[in-house]
Amino acid sequence: MRDWLVLLLCTFGHEEIVEQLRLCVSEVVTNAYLHTRTDLITVDVSLGSTAVTVWVTDDRPEWLPRSPHVAPPWRSDHGRGLFLVSRLADRWDVEATGTGKRLGFSIDYGRGAA
Repeated sequence: MRDWLVLLLCTFGHEEIVEQLRLCVSEVVTNAYLHTRTDLITVDVSLGSTAVTVWVTDDRPEWLPRSPHVAPPWRSDHGRGLFLVSRLADRWDVEATGTGKRLGFSIDYGRGAA
């Protein structure tokens, strides 16, 4: 999935954000897998005129992540994924759906690697 998204961005001339995108997609999909153990995770990608937006959807509404305002303790085994997304993406959000939840983020074009 990550490599396909990188190829897609490079094809459309947005190489400057591929590393941010690769890391954010990895973190969000891993987050969905680890915290839901759902059988179905979907990834939707939209290449807009100013940004790429990725939504990751699962079918387990029990756990809605919150925005991390500070980094987790350096010895912590968990909690860095969404913190990284909150720092690398220009925007991110989570919303409940009728059957689960979806977490999305957007990265604006024209940004260099952070």
